[in-house]
Amino acid sequence: MANLVLAVGVPHGPRLPRRVAQAPGQHRAEQLMFEVRHYVEQSAPDVVIVIASDHFTNFFYDSLPTYCIGLTEEAEGPVETVCVMPHAVIKGHVPLGKALLNYCLKSNFDVSASQELHMDHSVLVPLHFLTPSYHIPVVPLFINALAPPLPSARRCYALGRMLRRFLDQYDGDQRVALVASGVISGEVGGPRMGWIDEDWVETVSTLLEQGKYQSLVRGATPERLAAAGNISGELLTWITLAGAVGDSKPVYVKRDEGSGYAVWTLE
Repeated sequence: MANLVLAVGVPHGPRLPRRVAQAPGQHRAEQLMFEVRHYVEQSAPDVVIVIASDHFTNFFYDSLPTYCIGLTEEAEGPVETVCVMPHAVIKGHVPLGKALLNYCLKSNFDVSASQELHMDHSVLVPLHFLTPSYHIPVVPLFINALAPPLPSARRCYALGRMLRRFLDQYDGDQRVALVASGVISGEVGGPRMGWIDEDWVETVSTLLEQGKYQSLVRGATPERLAAAGNISGELLTWITLAGAVGDSKPVYVKRDEGSGYAVWTLE
């Protein structure tokens, strides 16, 4: 079986790479990413599954899957002008992705797949900081976390549980790391641009820290997510990851600018 060795949650602010490049060592986010990267390097994964939300780079309202697995040999990015960072080519892991797709379908999860992808900042920003050489193959698992109606927190948690069952029975000995990419609270555009629901960030961080994932699922209603900001559905990537880690509690949790950084060591 595949060995799930690590799970981490981080944000993916598209301007973060440029901010850090212009003022290295001066941003708290850079230090937090560096601390999470230390865990990634210690765990030495063979493949990374990035649970992310596409920002209309690959999908739009005319073709917007609730869940989608990337089945590409490689993918390039970024293609967004808002994300200024070095061009990257990401290697895929098609056999693992195909096996996951088949397992999802057999488990009554109607997951889509795409064999052609561009990588947007939701995948590239975490990898830029956590695996900067891009040497580890990646399987992207996209969740519609931006365009309502969003999948329910309960369904995303169940997706995470199924992902763990898949890894436990997968015919391979790969060391796998999961990366949940997204904010907990945030508002993009409009009169509340930059606003953060600090109470919600504290609530979510505390529940994660205590391993109270079912309480988090119950609390993350569509109404509560919407109240926390128009990009706060990205918490669903974290909830999916929480489903995969089982009863394990994180060994590292930090808050910063509407989001958090968390690490679960699983071996």
